[in-house]
Amino acid sequence: MPNLKDIRRRIKSVKSTQKITQAMRMVAAAKVKRAENKVKAARPYTSELQKVFSNVFNDLQNHVEQLSNSRYGELLKARAIRNIGIVVITSDRGLCGNYNSSVIRQAFRLEREVKARGLTPKFYLVGNKAIQAFARYSESEVLGRSTGISAAPTVQDANLIAQTMTQAFVDEKIDTIDVLSTHFVSMISYKVQISPVIPVRSFIDWEPELIPSLNDSHYSVSASKLKPELLMEPDAVTTLDAIVPMYVSNLFYTLLLEGSASELAARMTAMSNATTNAGDMINRLTIQYNKVRQAAITQEILEIVGGAEALK
Repeated sequence: MPNLKDIRRRIKSVKSTQKITQAMRMVAAAKVKRAENKVKAARPYTSELQKVFSNVFNDLQNHVEQLSNSRYGELLKARAIRNIGIVVITSDRGLCGNYNSSVIRQAFRLEREVKARGLTPKFYLVGNKAIQAFARYSESEVLGRSTGISAAPTVQDANLIAQTMTQAFVDEKIDTIDVLSTHFVSMISYKVQISPVIPVRSFIDWEPELIPSLNDSHYSVSASKLKPELLMEPDAVTTLDAIVPMYVSNLFYTLLLEGSASELAARMTAMSNATTNAGDMINRLTIQYNKVRQAAITQEILEIVGGAEALK
């Protein structure tokens, strides 16, 4: 049985840990509200931009011959899918429950599924947790790495990822671009999702069998039977070159915001649970301390009584 000094030391240590987890919970709670507001503000614009881009994409398929001078003319050409480009979004820090492990576990599952179908996965890793996991457990090609983004994503961060992945697509290093990230549901809930980015036909006839157990996209665009005629000014090439970077960058930015909000929500929940568990442990240790102290006092009384009896 531990002595009183050891129990006091453990109680003091747990109380110090409880103060830290309580502070981290409060910081995460303050940040997650701002992150939630950013996500809710970005979603409507992203959804409408995707609808516009999908309509423009479909209309430009009738003008492929006019797009030979466009940087993004490759987007409109049919291409056999051999290399799957996947962006994996995690955090730089831990202490956020199973947020990172759930994304990384799904990424490795997706990697195995893609290879089993005779295709080649190529990854862009966002966050230290994904970089460390893939360096240790994966031999797949990594197109790029980014850190220091998850805390406060910016448009510049999204542009860097978008430029790297789009250039890899144009150079035919990859044939698709998909993003494995999390969708922020509420302060206590998020879900891992796969979001197709390129080719744009993915938003209309996406084939989810390449993505195990992730067969819906929160930003899917349904094809309409009645489509208005589009007038592109000054010409189709200028329109395509202007809207592609806007569309891809905005989508990446929104997904980074979703991941940041999910991370903060997961950290708030994890630290709240840790604080509660620390309080329960302190109560158990206090009860144990009182029992040991009571036993020690009883033992001393017995020794005193025994000594007095011996002197008689």
